[in-house]
Amino acid sequence: MDPWKRQFIRDLFPYSASRVQMERAFLAKHPHIPTSLYKYREFSSNHIDALKKNVLWMSSPDRFNDPYDTTIHFDPNRFLVEDQSLEEFMASLEELERNAKAAAAWQPRNIVRPVRSGDWRRKISEDMLKSYPVSERDQISEVLGGLLKKQHNDMIMAMGVFFRNNYSVLSLSESYSSVLMWSHYSNSHKGFVIEYDFSKLGYHDLRKRLCFPVFYTRKPRDATRYMALTNVSEFNIFFGQLMCLIKKDEWTYEREWRIVHAIGAPYANSELRMPKPSAVLLGTDVSSNDESMMRDMCRMRAIPLKKMVRQSSTYDLGAVDLPI
Repeated sequence: MDPWKRQFIRDLFPYSASRVQMERAFLAKHPHIPTSLYKYREFSSNHIDALKKNVLWMSSPDRFNDPYDTTIHFDPNRFLVEDQSLEEFMASLEELERNAKAAAAWQPRNIVRPVRSGDWRRKISEDMLKSYPVSERDQISEVLGGLLKKQHNDMIMAMGVFFRNNYSVLSLSESYSSVLMWSHYSNSHKGFVIEYDFSKLGYHDLRKRLCFPVFYTRKPRDATRYMALTNVSEFNIFFGQLMCLIKKDEWTYEREWRIVHAIGAPYANSELRMPKPSAVLLGTDVSSNDESMMRDMCRMRAIPLKKMVRQSSTYDLGAVDLPI
């Protein structure tokens, strides 16, 4: 990983909020945002209309084609919980139930007597088993273990659903000449790519500030330490952005950058206004009708038009200027 990316991660995504150096992180990232970023498109009425209006569609990750995109991994056994007795725990459950019936908002609390969740559950299980005959304890312990495992899996699933629904993401690429990207996202080279000149966006432009590189990894990021806090005010609110930026390393060829906005589920799927395109590139197999239509549009809006061409001696794609 590039040194600036390591610095960026250290400054924006530490485990404790008090260690966040937001402006230093953005200053580290700013000079490395590519001059141009690209969006691969098909010739559809929605995409053409969006191009005319200078907008792109931001989506929640639950709509993406990668089921592992923005998934969260953590070990609930390592969470810190209050070291309560069984009686105290039951009383806290009753309080939660009363608040739920009264529609009172749940508020996280600081942990005064921290203990790892797994250790606490084992202690409580042992306390509960004391009331059962020795001959039945193994069977009951196995049932309890299964229930706890299901609870853990449900918790992980619920957290994943939350992040995949509440964040808004726009995917862009550093590359306009990826054969695979043209194949997957531009109708097998019959579509087009929009080029945006990010160098003309100011430092404080939100489209630039909220534009982050994707980090490609062999396995999901273990988020346990982000959640295992005794002081809730130390939770790093940028944690969700990090989860939206981690993808399996098989996707490295996309060279992706993402605009990520923590906007909430009701607004996660919405339009984002983009700058006027600095160019439009047509696929090698674009139809004559689509090419003619795009020529007319680019002529009217004074947008440079190019077309991808195959290289004769390599698998690379090049671009040539088209008269408009």
